[in-house]
Amino acid sequence: MIAGRYRLDERIGSGPMGEVWRGYDTRADWTVAVRVLAAGAAREVLQQHAQAVARVIHPNVAMVLDVGDQGGTPYLVTEFLTGESLEEEAARGPLPVVEACDLVGQAAAGLDAAHRAGVAHGEVEPGSFRRAGSGVLKVVGFGPVGRPPSPGRIAYTAPERLDGRPAEPPADMYALGCVCYELLCGRPPFQGTAEEIAAAHRAAEPAPPSRHRPEVPADLDRLVLALLAKDPAARPSNGESVRRTLAAIARPRPAPTGEATVPQSPAAAVPVTGALLGQGGQAGAGPRAGDTAVFDLPPDDPRPASNRRLFLQLGAALAVIAAVTVGLVLWGGARDERAAGPTPSPVATTEPSVLPSPAPSASPEPTGLDETTVPPPKATLRDSVPRGGWETWLRVFDDNVTNAETMGAIEPRTAAKAHDKIRKAARKFLEGKDDAGRDQIREVLRELEEGQRKGEVPTTGPLADFMRDWRL
Repeated sequence: MIAGRYRLDERIGSGPMGEVWRGYDTRADWTVAVRVLAAGAAREVLQQHAQAVARVIHPNVAMVLDVGDQGGTPYLVTEFLTGESLEEEAARGPLPVVEACDLVGQAAAGLDAAHRAGVAHGEVEPGSFRRAGSGVLKVVGFGPVGRPPSPGRIAYTAPERLDGRPAEPPADMYALGCVCYELLCGRPPFQGTAEEIAAAHRAAEPAPPSRHRPEVPADLDRLVLALLAKDPAARPSNGESVRRTLAAIARPRPAPTGEATVPQSPAAAVPVTGALLGQGGQAGAGPRAGDTAVFDLPPDDPRPASNRRLFLQLGAALAVIAAVTVGLVLWGGARDERAAGPTPSPVATTEPSVLPSPAPSASPEPTGLDETTVPPPKATLRDSVPRGGWETWLRVFDDNVTNAETMGAIEPRTAAKAHDKIRKAARKFLEGKDDAGRDQIREVLRELEEGQRKGEVPTTGPLADFMRDWRL
């Protein structure tokens, strides 16, 4: 037992940083991951590391639930991720190009959040990214500041790290380039003995991924080789620019009139603009390591805007249907025929087994158009605790926000604020501050409802259903 509440059930990983266990939170009644940090380093350094990682809040970073000290040994408690790691996925061979772009884009977004919080990962490799049960990829396994690179991760180690420099964001970007290379080609950029790989990281130019896999588009070659630049200053400056570039490569926009396209497969074609030209401004120039002209931030992925338009069109169609229905009902009433109100359809919820199952409503069925037809909430929690605990309920809430993001149905800044407040609420409940936790939930629900009125949050789908079903 750790801290009198976390039972260690199975060791699922170990290394220089310590051990990772599948644990069980006896107080919250759910499975967690417990990372018991090694006692070899200074206790203060490890404690600072744990607290720094706990500040990183992002849907693509494993959520830290608790930080503490057990007999002089620091530990972290994080959400337990049930999906596969990128290491396990890469072991089956190269991934489809679009899937690799999507996964590396999520990894870049998580690393960018850590870097903005002042935390460098320092141990990036394919095993540093694992899927949640919802399919979202999350960053795990942050290394402590000042620790030298692990010999077992030499294939993903930046040249400056081999020369003794501390872990910094550019080194994480280099390692991410190695991971992307492996997902595309089935092998890291350099192979051989540890000494040979280290020498190649310092001096050798990697072959473009397309040399191993011809269907890799030229712009993805440029991105990967820029990530693998020897000079840290020549690499993309942040993970967000990498994410946007990958999104543009995987799901390109149609080329506007007068703008040529690179002659590639339709799935890989992107507009040729100044940002996509090689050095010298010639379209189609071969990619070279360190060519970062491609990484001026492109316009963000257009899918959220188009989806919002889709929802507006859908809303207009529903309004027309409602108007026709009202006209038919009133026409029937004029002939002294009583119209029955529509029967509410059942609403699907996410993970219903972990949430309370209230008794059916005893209210009478509507008998006329003037009576409400909106289904009542499935539960009004007030001072009660959902089955499985607040942590589980909030995890389901958070997953529904993530799903809406994945579908492009929610405005990104609104989603980020919701994730932040949901995680803050989880921490309040873990600290025993239930009233403060409920206040955070009320605030995020108010903001999401306001977002629905502005068209920034979906009014249909799992997130909207969850917001209707579970009220405070």
